[in-house]
Amino acid sequence: MFLLAPFQFDFMWRALVGSVAVGVLAALLGVFVVLRGMSFIGEGLAHGSLGGLALAYALGWNLYAFGSVYTVGLALLIAWIGRRRRTRMDTAVGIVFSGSLAFGVLLISTIKWYTTDLSAYLFGDVLALRAQDLVAVVAVLFLVAGFMLLFYRRMVFLSFDPEGARAAGLPTTWLNNAFLALIGIGVVAAMQTVGVILVTALLVIPAATAWQVARSMAQMTAIAVGVALVSALVGLYTSYYLNVASGASIVLAAALIYGLVSLVSGRRVAWRRSLGMGARG
Repeated sequence: MFLLAPFQFDFMWRALVGSVAVGVLAALLGVFVVLRGMSFIGEGLAHGSLGGLALAYALGWNLYAFGSVYTVGLALLIAWIGRRRRTRMDTAVGIVFSGSLAFGVLLISTIKWYTTDLSAYLFGDVLALRAQDLVAVVAVLFLVAGFMLLFYRRMVFLSFDPEGARAAGLPTTWLNNAFLALIGIGVVAAMQTVGVILVTALLVIPAATAWQVARSMAQMTAIAVGVALVSALVGLYTSYYLNVASGASIVLAAALIYGLVSLVSGRRVAWRRSLGMGARG
């Protein structure tokens, strides 16, 4: 049977769990990334993390663990530069991610051979997920979901009215830093599925699609998660039956859904705004 045939193999079950987990993870973070115009930060962290992954690979350390710590450090450095050095956030992102990316490229140029571990982070391969990869992704999903459950209302307030949130006594600096750190961890977790190049798309497109039709934050979150789940399933089946790259298939499925929704949506939200472009200074 067409729908069940792929799941006679264990690797397809792992791919399904991993894709669903990453999709939900990216959607939960992506709602606030799009709402706050932070898509460039997600892209910067995704590309900047290459420096940490290359360093971990060169030293023989765990790519997940060190890559996450390194990327969180990049996120906090971006926040610090933007806050302390009177630099626009998008400028801070450009400075940090370009420097870290260059560092990663320099390290890779000194490595005479690659293994599938590093290649998977660069290009993504959800069909090659291992049990330990699933544990890491699901753990990050629970971490992000827990943060959202605890601070969802505060994050909504901060996203819509930063000055009001500050005046109300919310720990805005801590919330911003925590959110940036979660983006960094989430980016590393998602890389094994879609790779460095495509991770930003998965972070932005489901939420951007939801922004076209949602009438409340709760609806936007639910629709973004739904789009991510459908994209993961369609991408997996496409990858299996057409023998094409799994990560690219998932992202293209999400992009197709975004395009269809944009055509029929009555709200006609400007596409640059729906994709979270124009990060706030």
